[in-house]
Amino acid sequence: MNKQIALVTGAGGFVGSNIVRKLILKKFEVHILVKKTTNLYRLNDVIKLIKVHYDDLSDEKKLTKTLSSISPNYIFHLATFENYRDQTKVLEMIDTNIIGTKNLLFASSNIPYSCFINTGSSSEYGLKKKPMKESDILEPLSFYAATKASATHLCYSFAKQFNKPIITFRLFSVYGRDEGKSRLIPQLINKTLNNMPISLTKGQVRHDFIYIDDVVDAYLKAIKISHKPGEIYNIGSGKQFTNKQVLELLHKISKKKILLSKEPFERRLWDTNFWVANISKTKNRLKWKPKYGLEAGLKKTYTHFAKNHV
Repeated sequence: MNKQIALVTGAGGFVGSNIVRKLILKKFEVHILVKKTTNLYRLNDVIKLIKVHYDDLSDEKKLTKTLSSISPNYIFHLATFENYRDQTKVLEMIDTNIIGTKNLLFASSNIPYSCFINTGSSSEYGLKKKPMKESDILEPLSFYAATKASATHLCYSFAKQFNKPIITFRLFSVYGRDEGKSRLIPQLINKTLNNMPISLTKGQVRHDFIYIDDVVDAYLKAIKISHKPGEIYNIGSGKQFTNKQVLELLHKISKKKILLSKEPFERRLWDTNFWVANISKTKNRLKWKPKYGLEAGLKKTYTHFAKNHV
């Protein structure tokens, strides 16, 4: 049998690189689309097993030619421009998250792929008072969230108009090995390992944390079944934890003294005391559920970073 061909955008990132590794293990022929400036350090040890295409999502004409030559069975779209702290980079977010997604959709329009998974964000929802459902009205509070919501709408309308098997995963707070060092959990682990004081946001800010292996498992399950064009799925744990609870679990796992800074971390407009996914649709349709609770996932993450001197 011929190998199944998978194309991954954003393959140099945290989630994208983990998907690439899983696809390699599953014997897919893996192609990645990256900019020439992309640092592929997360894939250094498997780069020889991947076919790398240096293409920018801004060039639809070149993208069309490249995708035609690859003719992927599955497209995993994870390329994004994310910058929560610097909200001035709106044009970069629009260029990558909206225009880049539009270009990829049209560049692949003549390819008979079996599944195209667009990667969205839980931030598209905005603040809610009950577990977030895929049918909820979107009320994004950051420019990043607004551009991701726009990309989801683009994928939905494109899928409906052209009857294409395009779906969107709205990821909640993914954590695990190879996550960027500036993110919450790697920072907490790094400071715990180095006996440095930790700053927490004031109040009971909560997140729905989901371990990377569970997220990758959802992507692989999704390509095995058929979907209604434009379908959207929440990828979260269905549980929420405060930052303080995360720190308490790290204390239990590391058996190290936790030093708290007197200076709190700046609270952002979208930091809230309630943030959790309703994952009933995802569990039912994908036959998927998270295998890792927060403590088990944190233990694996802490061990990884401790070994690799984060």
